[in-house]
Amino acid sequence: MHAPEPRSRRTAPFALLLAGLPLLAADCSQDPQRQEAEASAAAAIASAPATTGPRVTLRLSGSLEGRLEPCGCASGQIGGLARRSFRLQGDRGRYDFLIEGGDLVGGGTVLDELKLMTLLTVLDDRRARYDAVALGPRDLQLDSGVLAGFLDGFPQLAFVASDLVATPAPDQPAWPTRPFVDLAKEGCRVRIASLARAVPTNPAAGAPAFERLEPAAAWERAMAGVDPASVRVLLVHGAADAARACATLTPRPDLLVAIGDTAEPPHDPEFVDGVPLVQPGVRGRHLLDVTLAREGDRSKLVQYAPFALEGSRTAKGALQDADVDAQILAHRHEVKAEDARSKLANRLPTANGAEYVGSTKCASCHYAAGKAWEASKHGHAWRTLESAEETKRYAWPVTWYPDCIACHTVGYGERSGFVSPEATPDLRGVGCESCHGAGSRHAADPTLHRLGKVDTQRCTQCHDYEQSPDFDYPARWKLIEHGK
Repeated sequence: MHAPEPRSRRTAPFALLLAGLPLLAADCSQDPQRQEAEASAAAAIASAPATTGPRVTLRLSGSLEGRLEPCGCASGQIGGLARRSFRLQGDRGRYDFLIEGGDLVGGGTVLDELKLMTLLTVLDDRRARYDAVALGPRDLQLDSGVLAGFLDGFPQLAFVASDLVATPAPDQPAWPTRPFVDLAKEGCRVRIASLARAVPTNPAAGAPAFERLEPAAAWERAMAGVDPASVRVLLVHGAADAARACATLTPRPDLLVAIGDTAEPPHDPEFVDGVPLVQPGVRGRHLLDVTLAREGDRSKLVQYAPFALEGSRTAKGALQDADVDAQILAHRHEVKAEDARSKLANRLPTANGAEYVGSTKCASCHYAAGKAWEASKHGHAWRTLESAEETKRYAWPVTWYPDCIACHTVGYGERSGFVSPEATPDLRGVGCESCHGAGSRHAADPTLHRLGKVDTQRCTQCHDYEQSPDFDYPARWKLIEHGK
């Protein structure tokens, strides 16, 4: 049993929270469907049996996707580990247990490995140590030997994957995840289970034999020997429908947590056959407090409180933990030292099978379009990274960081795409082929190989809800308009 030091619970009633959470998104009170959903959620909570037994408050997060901090491309961005750590320490006593839903990283690259070390160090911080950490399908894309080594290196963190069964070879160590995690406080017990809904996709030599259990079998495994009075929590990765389907499991879950389906926590919880379902959002931008009370075989959702991790609007670095900031800065420099930039270049095929030729080649025929591009911010996108580095705006080598490079160059990560400013100087900036696709075939025979029209999906790969929250395609097109 894993039981941290006692903490008092948050007692704010759900009705008050519903009346005016300070950090909610747009006001949807005039939307009839929204009003109906809110009324249904409130009625479900109100009709649940009154409880006098112990309550437990879980602070939930999930699907971080390797976002150690906001990228800084837009003002007012929310999220970041430093803000999270600051908030967790300041709120001690307002929650009982910290639960991380998983998908800590975005995939299986060397950059993800470097991120994971920083992430686990922060989650293991004794000032606000996480009580349970689920593994998600993105985490399982890492080399299984590397992943196991990381998890073994943090023995005080409890890693859970109820549907992942690992059978190690003889004389090999056990796989470092658990089918469940038990937590306890003030007479209230909680059992945490999680469905990763995946197995390692990059098994190392000598790796265990991995098997993925179906949800019912995984839940049965996780609930083996559970105290009937325990609060039963199930984290489920993937689309929310996968979590909804688990409401009928036996024994009945007391809380379903859908990980990785919705950008931010919904205004209200959802109820599926009487089981509350919540979603903590993605990219580490929000945290979600859920208070549950349990008596016998019945439970009640007492509180549902999502909140955004906002920074200070007046003082840079305020509302952030300085130690975590320092760890992230050290990570950024390590990424350069490991030359992750070149290791992540030239890995993937281009979408259209052609090769990148650079904007100079494009402008040799499309002269007017080339001039429009040269005058645009797209044409100077690489220079903005260099400028940030030179002026110490970011205080770290941003031109070496793959996540930043991808939206400031042509074809980074793809074969024939950007590698470095020295090796591929004509692929600096957001060039013609960033929007129109690799152009070697078109350049060789423009009549036979025509490039398709650009759609908004191309734009929103970089201009998404976080980097460009006010992105308006028709208005932005006027700024770069060219062609016929």
